[in-house]
Amino acid sequence: MTVAVVSGTGFLGRAVMRRLEASDVPAVAIARGVTSPPGVRFECADRMDTDALSRIFRAHDVSAVIDIYPLSLNNSRPVIEATARRGARYVMISSVDVYSNYEGLLRKGLPNVRAEPATERSPLRVMRYPYRGNQKRPQGVEAALLDDYDKLPIEEALRDEYDLPYAIIRPPMIFGPGDPQARFSWAARAAEGSRPIQFDARAASWLNSYAYIDDAANAIALLATHPGAEGRAWNVAYQYSHSQRWWLELVLRVTGSAAGVKEVPPEALGLLHERANAMDLRYPLTLDSSLIRQELGYLEVMSEEEALETTLANGA
Repeated sequence: MTVAVVSGTGFLGRAVMRRLEASDVPAVAIARGVTSPPGVRFECADRMDTDALSRIFRAHDVSAVIDIYPLSLNNSRPVIEATARRGARYVMISSVDVYSNYEGLLRKGLPNVRAEPATERSPLRVMRYPYRGNQKRPQGVEAALLDDYDKLPIEEALRDEYDLPYAIIRPPMIFGPGDPQARFSWAARAAEGSRPIQFDARAASWLNSYAYIDDAANAIALLATHPGAEGRAWNVAYQYSHSQRWWLELVLRVTGSAAGVKEVPPEALGLLHERANAMDLRYPLTLDSSLIRQELGYLEVMSEEEALETTLANGA
């Protein structure tokens, strides 16, 4: 059994390859226009080339395909179709953003505020293509890809259009060494001073789930190899959700900063006030990960504090 990791040479793809190797699962990374990463089996191919992917899957006797970078149905179809030709399991990296709270968070609609962490059966958003007309976009992704970005049509196509085994994982924000989004840079910068940190009260209380990179990779590897993973969507996140103030105070503790935290009103222009102005922070973005723990035996490799300390020690 070989697992193919398509778009497998970036932040998440490398972590998944490491996890598979540590579990003695043969794996091959597939990416476009890069040289072979040290120490891994590698094939150069464009994810939009179904025939090239099919040849690679056949040559390596691939039984599961992990698609790291499915941004739209258009950029995912070639990978799905090559996987279907092979009769392999397709593992899709979806997102917490498929749930209805994300629609409210972006001020793209007014769904009911769901205060509890989303389970795999929670309502999904109605709004489509969340980055169209949205100036707050992830960095390092082509504008055209983000205009068409939406994980929901891919999930629907897997269920309704294709006859192949699949598993869907819905992670939250992923952090760790080498994170191109530098998820906690805002807190690390704030911790550099010694004066009390003025924190926008709206942002300070906002609840958001996270996953450490090695934990996310562990969950993804489980979906590629566990016999009970097929035909379902799975959440992965830390077991407990914390406010942004909780995370800031953890950063202060990990870094040994003496700065205190003071919550301030919007007019004080405190830390993360831009985020609070741009989003409706009444909507938490939290996940319930009970299912993957109970049914697939998922566990974190380290605590939040250990993961954050490792991340900050490596400059992320």
